[in-house]
Amino acid sequence: MSPIYYDLSEQFLSSGIKFRYYGIARTVMEVGYELACSSADVRFVIFSPAHDRFFEVTPRIGAQSPTGACDPNISHEAKPLRLRYSFPQPHPVRDALYPFFRTIVKRICLKKWNRAVPPGSLREVDLSGQILVSIGRPKMMGDYLVAMDRQNIRPRFFPLVHDMIPLHEFAHPRQSMFARNFAHDNGIVIRHAEKVMTNSVFTKSEIEKFSASGHLPALPPVVPVLLPHELRETNEAVEIDTPETPYLLGVGVMTGRKNLECILQAMLHLHDTGRPVPNFVLAGAHRKRTDTYLERPELAPIKDKVQVILDPNQASLRMLYKNALALVIPSHMEGFGLPLGEALWLGTPGLAADVPALREVGGDLAEYFDPTDPTALAALIDKMHSDPAAHTALKKKIQSKHASLRTWKDVAAEVIATVSAPSTGA
Repeated sequence: MSPIYYDLSEQFLSSGIKFRYYGIARTVMEVGYELACSSADVRFVIFSPAHDRFFEVTPRIGAQSPTGACDPNISHEAKPLRLRYSFPQPHPVRDALYPFFRTIVKRICLKKWNRAVPPGSLREVDLSGQILVSIGRPKMMGDYLVAMDRQNIRPRFFPLVHDMIPLHEFAHPRQSMFARNFAHDNGIVIRHAEKVMTNSVFTKSEIEKFSASGHLPALPPVVPVLLPHELRETNEAVEIDTPETPYLLGVGVMTGRKNLECILQAMLHLHDTGRPVPNFVLAGAHRKRTDTYLERPELAPIKDKVQVILDPNQASLRMLYKNALALVIPSHMEGFGLPLGEALWLGTPGLAADVPALREVGGDLAEYFDPTDPTALAALIDKMHSDPAAHTALKKKIQSKHASLRTWKDVAAEVIATVSAPSTGA
């Protein structure tokens, strides 16, 4: 088989500490690690907006990588400024000014690159006819696909799509700029794809639904490649202390779609009905709207039960999972739901919203509740907190099924299999 070029642009174009342990960036680095360790002929590339070209990189993996998994091994100082390459609709003023701003941004990016990347240290790659696998965000894929179109470069493109959430009105109004850009970027990705991979069966059904409704183009074959439960152990130092009393854990839970409101209202219900209220540790990136919500007067009776831990590294996150009474993931919708899988991997009970993607992740190992009903979640919390026998039984059940849980190696193997299989049928 031809070599596989695996795209690490997600890590290069959004490089930094803040989000490297979470979501799409995590998926890119973890699959990259397993591909680097596999026997397949895999090479690694990044897209440079300074050159509108791809360059081959030699990633650091495992203990050599600051992420503990995989990174493109290029200086953070080379991180470029980003300017969209295309737009869903014409705009006379923007379109007239765009070439000028594009020229300025490219000059800045080239200066940053030349200062940070030794001359001749990275090889430019022509991906015409080559297999290109990307697991990053559609907006980044869309930009480099447009750039390659302008140069008549046509790779065999195999993207993985993570969700269609912005196309739902409760997340972003259908006519909002974000939703229009999201649909536009995904349209570019789909039109260029030989096959589309999705992170869950639910996301496959979503992309098919939005294609059928005309919000997205006609589809090539769509193949679910489910993400894993595994949370890799790294050699990082644990940087936090966990509470000594039992606590619930939320990872990346915010207001809105992620439904932090449900957890806090469930805790408030326990307080108001005289039931014991466990502590709640909220781990993830800083969100101003979360801070604002926690200051609401009606939450005063439970506010001292909430502890926020910002940007824990992977070792700290593992410890938070392992010591938690239970993980709570109350989202109205997810494309997959990595935190639920990670909790189960480490033997920790998961209390999950009863939505399709989380059912895929949790199977019969999680406890489910209606995300619109905080009292249903309160009952599950009370059960985990006040019924040691039930809590122990659930932990034993999870541990007994550990061998059936998916790993990042499984994901990488399925990516290779999808790319290798003939692209026939839908």
